[in-house]
Amino acid sequence: MSRDPDSYYEEEYFEEIGRQELIAQTLKQISVEGVRTYLGENGDAVDARVSDALAQAKYAIQQGYPRYAVVGAVTAVELIIRYLLVRPLVHGAFLSDDWAQLLSRHIANGKTSQERDILPRMLEIYEINIKDLKLSDGSKLWKTLVETVIRKRNSIVHEGETATASEAKIAIECATILRERVVLPIAAKMGFALETTGCWHKIADKERDNYEPTTPFT
Repeated sequence: MSRDPDSYYEEEYFEEIGRQELIAQTLKQISVEGVRTYLGENGDAVDARVSDALAQAKYAIQQGYPRYAVVGAVTAVELIIRYLLVRPLVHGAFLSDDWAQLLSRHIANGKTSQERDILPRMLEIYEINIKDLKLSDGSKLWKTLVETVIRKRNSIVHEGETATASEAKIAIECATILRERVVLPIAAKMGFALETTGCWHKIADKERDNYEPTTPFT
């Protein structure tokens, strides 16, 4: 007997709903200690590279090379997204078999575009709506970053396109706000006191041991 097409599509529809519910449930099970440990051990090494990339971007503007400033700023953005946001949150998740399969498709293959796709959902756990954050000119941070700044970097790298000083400054602002208004609030909720300790591995709470600094770049 042939299968009813409507029944087939109905089953696919409800399977997809189930997958989405699985994602939502798993993201609520982020282990605070797992996230904290990842950042405590790796945060300093990542922040050093982020600071270096932004310093080079700012220097490039001063020297009249805005295209290199855009490249440097987006490098900082990608470091922040991958190593200070997505990886820590994934590291802290209780991974079911189904979640592990999803993870391998969306994150573990190293495609930054897929990391950007899943990040807004992850940040909802910390009551951060990244899509609502704004730049100084009133434009939306996430929309500008994904649809304008990253595309500009890709055109520079792959097509030799130039950039203006204004475009470079927006790129740097995106990276700066991403760290200050997304990473630092999460760090505070995790119990880090970066403004006091000056680094990730030192803990302000005297009852907790400091972390042993390491690097994710191996």
